[in-house]
Order: sequence, then C-alpha cells, then structure tokens
Amino acid sequence: MDANATDLRVAVYTADPLTRAGLIDMLSRAAVLDVVPSARRGADVLVVAEDPLDHALPVLRRAVTEQGVLPGVLIAGPLPPDGHRSAAAAGVRCLLPYAAARAERLIAEVMTARTAALTSPRELAAGYDALVGAPERSALFDEREIRVLRLIAEGRDTAEIGAEMGYSQRTIKNILHRAQRRLALRNRAQAVAAAIRAGLI
Repeated sequence: MDANATDLRVAVYTADPLTRAGLIDMLSRAAVLDVVPSARRGADVLVVAEDPLDHALPVLRRAVTEQGVLPGVLIAGPLPPDGHRSAAAAGVRCLLPYAAARAERLIAEVMTARTAALTSPRELAAGYDALVGAPERSALFDEREIRVLRLIAEGRDTAEIGAEMGYSQRTIKNILHRAQRRLALRNRAQAVAAAIRAGLI
C-alpha cells in the first residue's frame, strides 16, 4: 500500500511468526494503516503481542529498543502491577487480552493510540479488567449511553443523535457528560474507546 499523509505507520512485534501474520492480516483491513517492517524506524504506532505467560515483556522491550517509545497497543496475558508500570512507561495506550484482539477492536485501538493521552498503569489495568470481566463491562455504561456512543462512533453529531433518539441536544450532551465524569474520561473519543474496549460497540 502506498503511504500518504494520512496513513498511520504501524510496526508489529510478536513472539512468534504465526501471531505476527495474523495481526498483519487484521491490520491490513484498514486502508489508512500501513504496516512497516519492524526492523526499520519510522513507525507511528506499535502493536506488540507478548507470550501470555511472559510477564517480563521481552517483545515490548525489543520494540522500544528498535523504534523508541511510541504510542502502542499491547496484547498480553494478565500482568502484575510492575508489568503495567513497564507497559505505561513504554508508551502503551491500550492493553488487550488475546480474546479481545479482534480485527475491528485492534484497528480502533491503533487509530486511537496515535492521539491518545499517556495512559497510567492503573488505567491499563482497569481497561484490561473491563475486557475480561463481563459483569464489569455492563456496569461501565447504561443502555442509553451505549446507544449514544454507538451513534458517535458512526460519525453522527449531537443534533443527529438527538433527533434519532427523540431527545434534545442538551440531553445528549448531559448523557455524555455524566458518563465521562463517572469514568474519568476527558472527551467523547475516550468514551467511545472505552466502550469499544469493553466490547459494547
């Protein structure tokens, strides 16, 4: 694929070639993502898949050594607290369990990672836990909030969402504001990303 000014260059690092091939296949479904050779510097975002049982994060360490600290998506097994700290220090914006690493979610997380603010170890752990714990997922957002976030993810503005749901624009803004405040999210993009991570969108 020819890179253009809007393409995101993604370097993929894995512990084994089969996982690497699968991740590259998933990422290639998005026209705006350009998978670059991992040995060459110049990536915008890292996608790293660790062995689920290896808490030392050797693949992430290799990626940072070769590419530098970049925004990243880490696919891994459960990590101890020092693993969350290491991941956050390495620029990881999202920690995905293997079971949640589907093409749509991975692409969304890569697109979000490029512009997302730094993520704390606690936020990484909470995001991961939300993905592996079904009862916690449904507690993140109520049904009305999920519907609003789905429409935002489709590119609708507040007026369009209000018209479709039968609410005023102010009500839609209040629904979003309450969810953002409750979950300590800074903006709509973070709210949509949280819903995607939780498998609600």
